Amino acid sequence: MNKFKFSIILGAVLVMLSGCKDEDLAPIITFDSAGKGAYPRIVEDGNTLINLLLDASASTYEYTVEFVDLQQGELIAEYTLEMTYEDNNPDNGDASAGPVVFATFGQSDFTTNADGFREITVSIPASEAIAAAGTSFDDLRAGDNFVFDGTVTLEDGSQFGAENSSSTVRGAAFGGHFDFTMPAACPSDLTGTYDVTTSDIWCGADPVTTTVDIVALGGGSYEFSDWSFGAYGPCYGGGSAGGDLNFKDVCTVVSFTGFTDSFGDTWTYDSSIDGSEWTITWENTYGESGSSVITYTGGADWPITLE
Repeated sequence: MNKFKFSIILGAVLVMLSGCKDEDLAPIITFDSAGKGAYPRIVEDGNTLINLLLDASASTYEYTVEFVDLQQGELIAEYTLEMTYEDNNPDNGDASAGPVVFATFGQSDFTTNADGFREITVSIPASEAIAAAGTSFDDLRAGDNFVFDGTVTLEDGSQFGAENSSSTVRGAAFGGHFDFTMPAACPSDLTGTYDVTTSDIWCGADPVTTTVDIVALGGGSYEFSDWSFGAYGPCYGGGSAGGDLNFKDVCTVVSFTGFTDSFGDTWTYDSSIDGSEWTITWENTYGESGSSVITYTGGADWPITLE
């Protein structure tokens, strides 16, 4: 066989091999390849927070799901939500409860959307979740959770929830919305730039007037952009103090929670609030100290108290 014929045959074999479909190497995961069960797919989602700064009637979680099965939700016999109340604050005892059946929906509760899927919009007022847990709004504390576990039951009796659904179905690609949590908390937003005047500076410098940023760290934790509040300028020619120095806002009650700077020195604070002025007198084990008055934006009262 000459080289020309061999090349033609080899090329044909490669074309045949590349044309063979390998299901294990499918580049796109489909509902059929992931399984033939059923799941609620999120269409619209709302805010799950139970705001402890307001009253129970002010917080409602609303979401819309469409049901995915082999007949676009027509095989769903029942959609059930179970709820467990997690009392995570020991200050007022442990009133944890559940799981209890919170709500059950059937085909008569569903509608057909523009894409042909059966869907439902579920509204969960905080007041109803609290009542189902057998507790009261006044007894809620930041960190308490209302945990919901969703299950769909098909006409043949088979059930599907987060426990027997793949991570692919529960992930962002498929948008499975079985379980969710309504946390009790207080929204906090102290971020911003504030005027500050620092006096009684350890190096004997005159009072310094500048600005300082409050930076959010997440979960109600914050830090100042400069914990010397401008004092490093006249004393060292520039720079700022930082490290593990931070404070936390829990339902408008502020407490200092970080006390070690980037050089390993420990800081202590004496803090007070009078209307629009937050005074922090500070010192550290290196010998630096000062007294800083931070003014709230627009001269309004600080929306916090101190622990």
